[in-house]
Amino acid sequence: MKPSRPLTALIASLALGLCSIAQGKQTDLKPFFADYKAKVSGISGSGSRSLEKEGSQWVLKFGAEASIIIASVSINETSKLTLKDSKVQPVQYVYKRSGIGGKPAKTANFNWKSLESVWQQKDEKSTVKFKTGSQDPLSYQLQLRLDLKTGKKTNLTYPVVDDDEVYERKFIIEGEEVLETSTGNLETVKVKIVRDDNDRQTWIWFAKDWDYILVQFLQKENDSDYLIKFDQGKVDGKTVKGL
Repeated sequence: MKPSRPLTALIASLALGLCSIAQGKQTDLKPFFADYKAKVSGISGSGSRSLEKEGSQWVLKFGAEASIIIASVSINETSKLTLKDSKVQPVQYVYKRSGIGGKPAKTANFNWKSLESVWQQKDEKSTVKFKTGSQDPLSYQLQLRLDLKTGKKTNLTYPVVDDDEVYERKFIIEGEEVLETSTGNLETVKVKIVRDDNDRQTWIWFAKDWDYILVQFLQKENDSDYLIKFDQGKVDGKTVKGL
């Protein structure tokens, strides 16, 4: 059975939208976790994001689930990475999908000396060349957060290495907005994803006073809206609260 269009769109939106990180110019990483709720066309979904330190590396994790009466799908992604001169460098990326459309786990290892990544899914293996500054499908979201945190307003473009290709994910800042959330009003920065056409439009809101954690994601496509909203979370051990 193939996943329904709304179910697939919801889980994809959760995967794209959930990213995160105190005002100031510091570019250090802080551990966090965040939970989210989502809905589209009567289908409910949930997602979570976390960042933890493990030895000399950081581990960014994402998980999402969506379901309808007879079908469900879940996605789990993990990115092990290091931070060098305020630049995120992915070391290993793992993608798992279960339920409808489930596939064997996909793993990528990044070699920053040779600028090559090796992707493997069961017996299939491919090697992809990349340039300095490249990210995996999860880590680029962390780099975006760091750039917003340091006040960067232009050139929010990130080469993303994904399986056998490298593509660019581009963003523009549309302004600031006070957003109502389940934890109160939060001062946010509103960012839009730049696409080649207007068939799909996507906006993301990041909380300025809470390490730029993502608090809302909205995608408009055809006649459907996909909305993801922050539910609860902590940054560096402190509970996220609004004004």
